[in-house]
Amino acid sequence: MKLSSVLRPEFVKIDCNAESKEALLSEMVHDLQAQGAINNDRAIIAKLLERENMGSTSIGHHAAVPHTKIRGLASPIVYIGLSRKGICYSEQDKERVHLAILILSPRESPIVHLQILAAAASLVKHSRNLIRELLNAGKREAVIEIIRRNENKND
Repeated sequence: MKLSSVLRPEFVKIDCNAESKEALLSEMVHDLQAQGAINNDRAIIAKLLERENMGSTSIGHHAAVPHTKIRGLASPIVYIGLSRKGICYSEQDKERVHLAILILSPRESPIVHLQILAAAASLVKHSRNLIRELLNAGKREAVIEIIRRNENKND
C-alpha cells in the first residue's frame, strides 16, 4: 500500500501552529471534525494521547506517526500536519518534529492499519530530503505529489 493512495488534499495542513505534541494532535483532530470527517474529536484525542503514553510515535527523521483505531469509522483517514518551526514531540527526541502523519483506522480493519503505518514509516525512513521538500511546498496538492514522488523512488 502507498500512503499517497489514501491521502486527500483537504487532510493536509501546510503550517500547524501547535507548539506541543498535545496541541498538535488537538489541532489536527479538531480540523478533521470541522470538516465533518469525524464526530467525536475529544474521544479520539484521548485515544491518541493514551497511545502516546504507551510509547512515543515519533519515528526519527523529524517525523511522528500518531495513530489509533476507531470503532465505526467507515474508512482510514490519513492527515498530514507540517510544522515549520518544529515541535518538541517527545522528551527522548533530540530533534524537533516537522512532519506528523496522523492515521485513524477502522477498528475492524487492523491489517489496513498496519499497512498504512508501514507505508508511512517506509516513506520517512527512505526519503532523504522529504522534510525539506514538504516544508517548501506551497499547496496541499504539492505535498501529496512530493509524497507520491518519494514513494515511487523507493519502489
